[in-house]
Parts: sequence; C-alpha cells; structure tokens
Amino acid sequence: MRQVVMAFYILFFATGFMGSAALLLLQKRVRSRILRLLVIFQSLFVVGMGVVMALYGIEGQDTRILLLLATLINTVLWCVVLLIIRRMSIPSKRSRQFPPAAQILTGLVIFKSAANVVLVAISRSGLDGPAALTGTGAWNLGGHVLTGLAMASFGVHIRGPLNPGEPPALRPLLRAYGLCSVIFAPVGLIESVLQSSGISWMTLISLDHLFYMVWNLVSMSAILRLFQPGETGMQFLEEVPQERIKALALSPREAEMAVMIGRGLSNKEIAEQLFISPATVRTHIYNLYRKVGAGSRVELLNMLRS
Repeated sequence: MRQVVMAFYILFFATGFMGSAALLLLQKRVRSRILRLLVIFQSLFVVGMGVVMALYGIEGQDTRILLLLATLINTVLWCVVLLIIRRMSIPSKRSRQFPPAAQILTGLVIFKSAANVVLVAISRSGLDGPAALTGTGAWNLGGHVLTGLAMASFGVHIRGPLNPGEPPALRPLLRAYGLCSVIFAPVGLIESVLQSSGISWMTLISLDHLFYMVWNLVSMSAILRLFQPGETGMQFLEEVPQERIKALALSPREAEMAVMIGRGLSNKEIAEQLFISPATVRTHIYNLYRKVGAGSRVELLNMLRS
C-alpha cells in the first residue's frame, strides 16, 4: 500500500510540473490574461500539494506553521479563481449590478479560508479557544458544502461564453477545466461523510487529491493544442475578411502580407515573391502586429479570422 501511495504522489508531481510547463508553452503562443492566471493557479496547486504532503509526513511534531502555510495558499488559490471568473465574464450593465453566483460563492470561500488563516494564527499564539472552531464538525461541514457549491458554479461559469477579449483557442481548455470542477465539486462533502461514517479510505490519498491529478492532466492537454491546426497551430489563411480589414485599417499590402504568413512563408520567401527587401517585409509585419495587437504569427492569424 505504501508503494502505491508513493507512486501516486510521484505521478502527481510529475503531471503537476508538466501541466505548468504546458501552460507556459501555450502562453508563449497565445496572449491571454486568463492563461497567465491559469499558470499561477497550476503552480500554486503543486506548491500547495507539496505542503500538504509535508504535513502528512511529519508525525509527533508541531505542524502549525505548515498548516498556516497550506491554509494561506488555499486562500490565494481561491483569489486566483475569482480573478479567472471576473476575466471570463462578458462586460455588461447587468454583471456590474448583479455579480454572477460564481463570484459570490467564491468570495464566501475566500472569506472562510481567510478566517481559517486567522484562526490557525491565533492557535499558534496559544489562544486555542477561538481556534478550536476549525476542528468542529459544523465548521468543516459548512466549508465542504460551500466549497462544493463554489466549485460547481465555477465549473458552469467557465464553460460558458468567453470574454471577446480572450482568444477562442482557450475555449476547449476552459471547458475541460469546467467539466473537471463540476464532476469533482462534491468530493469534499463525500469524503467527510465517509470519514464520519467510519468507512475506511486511503489514509494518504484523498478524493481531493484525485481532483488535483485530473486537473493536472487537463493542464497537460494544453501542449496538444500547440499542434492542432484548428486551434492554436499554424493555419492557412486564404484571405483576410473585409470586415477585419476595415476594422483594423489594414493596407492592401498588409492584408497580402497576412495571407502569405498564413501560408507559412518565411520573411525571406515573402520578400522574394513580392520583389522587396527582407527589411521592408519586417517593417510591414511589425505594423501588422501593432495594428492587430498580436505578439506572434499564430496569434495574428487567430485574431484576423475572428
């Protein structure tokens, strides 16, 4: 059994680091504020699980500092979730007046997690009376219910419409995250019921850990999107839509340049076909990037299509 547990955590950290690397690589190809937040979230995931593993591995010693660190990381994680939800939301008068349920529930989870940080800190100061609240069944059960509702609402929200300011290529990845969150939303509550019923479960692998593992695997799938022509890979561009040419105020030469980029031609090949110097090609491409607001050829093509 011990070997199985060790193998699980080795696999977890391997997939965690690979998931972070995949998101970082995707970020190099696609400019997105949501993607930056997902990179932070994934990194905090791995660090947080490392702290949790240290807590499990220490027996007969004072673990309050590690517990405080783990609780603090959890609070920051949910703050990042709130930022993702806000970035996903499509701006409207209604959203400004009535925040989505996902934002409200996530805010409540942040409040409770922050309260846990304070209570653990109080416990470290020797004031165990107020801190004992964190060990009560009602407090823990309420936390599991609230977290489950927040996860479910986050999953539903992130599978919804994408903010127009974000690249469409992120939609499949976000929907996968959302499905993962919805499926695993009740895991904390289920595990609490199992423990209170005296049903034996793995002592070192919790249902929450299985959720983290699946999340890591979804993050790893980001690397596949780098090679999918229909999403973020290099694609052919037969022509730039007229509405995009007008909206971005592209010149005929810049539109022609975009089509050649879409065909996968290098700067030198473009220069040879147009009978101009490579320096002139670079100038046109620079102006094209600036007008569109792109940072790479792939991002340029994606934005010219939408």
